[in-house]
Amino acid sequence: MSLDSTASSRHDRPEIGAPGPRMVRAMGLVLGLLAVAVFAQAVLAGLFLDGGDAWRGWHATNGMLVLPLLALVQVVLAVLVWRRGRGPGWLAVASVGLLVALLAQSVLGMTSQVAAHVPLGVAIFGLVGTLLVRTRALTRPATRGHDGGWPRPAPSAPADHHRPLEGTP
Repeated sequence: MSLDSTASSRHDRPEIGAPGPRMVRAMGLVLGLLAVAVFAQAVLAGLFLDGGDAWRGWHATNGMLVLPLLALVQVVLAVLVWRRGRGPGWLAVASVGLLVALLAQSVLGMTSQVAAHVPLGVAIFGLVGTLLVRTRALTRPATRGHDGGWPRPAPSAPADHHRPLEGTP
C-alpha cells in the first residue's frame, strides 16, 4: 500500500485562493439585504413605539421571518465558501453567531425583554455591517504591501545628538 493511495490527490481538493466571485457576490447581496432589513427593523420599532400599533406586526414579521431566513442563507453561503477552501472560517462562525443572535432577539422581543432586546439589536446591526465590509474585502485584490501601502521615508543621515544646535555658542 503506497502513501499515494491513502492520501487525497490534488484533484480531490479545491484550489486554495480567492473566493469564487459569484459566491462572494451572493454573500454581499444577502448581507446588503440583511443590513437593509436590520435598519428597517429599527425604523419599524421606532414607529410603533411612537404610537403606531400597526407597525408592531411589521416589526414582528421582519424580526421573526425575514431576518432569520436571510441569516440562514448567509450561513449556508459562508459555510460553502469556507468548506471549498476559498474563504476564512471566521466568516462561517460569525454568520452562525448572527443567526443565533437573531433567534435570541426574536425570543427577547416576544417576551418583551426590552432591556436586552434593544442592545442586542444594536450589536446585530454592528455585526451585519462588519460582515458586509469584510466580505467585500474578500474580492479585492491585494494591492498593498505589508506596510499598508504607506510610502517609506527617504533614508537620511543619522542624527548627531552631540552636535550643538546652529546659532548656539
